[in-house]
Amino acid sequence: MQSIDHSNGFLRLTNNAPIPALKDDEVLIKVCAAGVNRLDLLQAKGSYPPPPGASEILGVEVSGTVADLAQGVPADAELGKGDAVMVLMDGGGYAEFCAVPYKAVMRVPEGTSITEAAAIPEVFLTAYQTLFLNTHLKDGETLLVHAGASGVGLALIQLARTLFKGVKVIATAGSDDKLVVCRENGADVTVNYKTTDFAEEVLSVTNKKGADVIVDFIGAPYWEQHMKCIAIDGRLQLTGMLGGGVIPGPTNIGTLLAKRTTVIGTTLRSRSPEYKHQLTKEFSACLPLFTSGILHVNIDSVFSFDMAAQAHERMKNNLNVGKILLTWTSTTLC
Repeated sequence: MQSIDHSNGFLRLTNNAPIPALKDDEVLIKVCAAGVNRLDLLQAKGSYPPPPGASEILGVEVSGTVADLAQGVPADAELGKGDAVMVLMDGGGYAEFCAVPYKAVMRVPEGTSITEAAAIPEVFLTAYQTLFLNTHLKDGETLLVHAGASGVGLALIQLARTLFKGVKVIATAGSDDKLVVCRENGADVTVNYKTTDFAEEVLSVTNKKGADVIVDFIGAPYWEQHMKCIAIDGRLQLTGMLGGGVIPGPTNIGTLLAKRTTVIGTTLRSRSPEYKHQLTKEFSACLPLFTSGILHVNIDSVFSFDMAAQAHERMKNNLNVGKILLTWTSTTLC
């Protein structure tokens, strides 16, 4: 089958990978589209190896159709050949076919194209985990979302506004165009971090109370500002370290004690299959919200798989607003 090879740090289309053999509980998916994620960029340069036993091929989320089912897939899974599905997995998405546990599979919501569905699994499962399992956001609280115009950022904004009552959402981004998209997705307050001190803005719009929950993708450079603008009993989730992981200079950790701050480090890829299957099951209850239009995908661009390198370059340069997708069909949606 065709797949994207990333040996030596270069992405190229090849036609020599074997179609995955199914384990007893797995489904074979004929891939229509795959989502591009920052962990793909890290893995491509050797900085983020897949979990033990996972495919070495890049790609952790795809949409497509069921091509085959192992004998161990139970009838009550209600999956059949040709069904339109989407999935978050440990690896192997940048290929024509991938094998995944049936418990990881979600049906494509009615009214969502198969290609569009590739923009759902990683960002919305990450956002759902963040709000419900990690930070335990509550009605009426204030949520600060960095990288607000990223796929996960926009999913966080939508879920916070849809599934909670009275939550104030503050989103940061690096351009006014991106801030417009944040507001279109439900952000109450937007901050251009290049021109405005986001910590001061958070304190201003919360009457100096601060943000109850902060979701950070930047890391060390934002630490002092976060300690300044996080609320008493606030929760800070570190989802990435785009700005580095070493806090510069002497750091006073007394604020953590004074504000009773909870700091949460998280990754989803390394979680157990059981954890991810339960997360998928819980989030699946939200899928009808895509059909009703309450939730929606945000697609930045669609590239053919032979242009995977260009897609990665777009994400590397922070040009995307929403999800970048790769597709086997064409640059139009399936």
